[in-house]
Amino acid sequence: MELKEQILQTKERKKGFLSAMPESTRTQIDTYSKLEKISGKAWIVIVCGAVIALIGYLFACLCKDESRWVLNLIPAALLIAAGIVAALYIKSVANKAKKAIALGAPDYVEELTAINARLVGLEKAEKVRLEAEKQEAKAKARAEAAQRDAELALQKQQEVTQGATMVQNAVKPTPEEVPSAPAETPVPPTPTEN
Repeated sequence: MELKEQILQTKERKKGFLSAMPESTRTQIDTYSKLEKISGKAWIVIVCGAVIALIGYLFACLCKDESRWVLNLIPAALLIAAGIVAALYIKSVANKAKKAIALGAPDYVEELTAINARLVGLEKAEKVRLEAEKQEAKAKARAEAAQRDAELALQKQQEVTQGATMVQNAVKPTPEEVPSAPAETPVPPTPTEN
């Protein structure tokens, strides 16, 4: 079965699972899902605090005396520390609320967690498959390009060889074009002294 079909079936199963439960339990499960997302993304508060601290620090350094850069660093560090504390607090509260909901409806939470884990696994496998297909297509394109380059090089080599043969044939005189050499006349021997 294709991964896309499995992903669609898992999503349909999740929808059916959520619609089959009582309204109060569905509200708890929706809250559980939202708290899970909040808990996983608490680090965004730290990043936002660091960015705001950096911007404030740079603005304070540019607006005030240049010699006060160390004093401007103190509020920036406090803002970063406040961001870290806020993120940890948010994560702690979200985890406590998730635990309370999980205790109230353990079967539903376990089933939802299993469905979500399967869905995440299938989506990762689909991404890996798509990436492999892209890599395969790129490799095939590179191979085709290399083959075209090799064919062009062979064609050029054949053209050069044919051109050289033509030039050689054009330069090489035929027996009809070869002028006859005059017959050599014998050279009389020179008298030698005795």
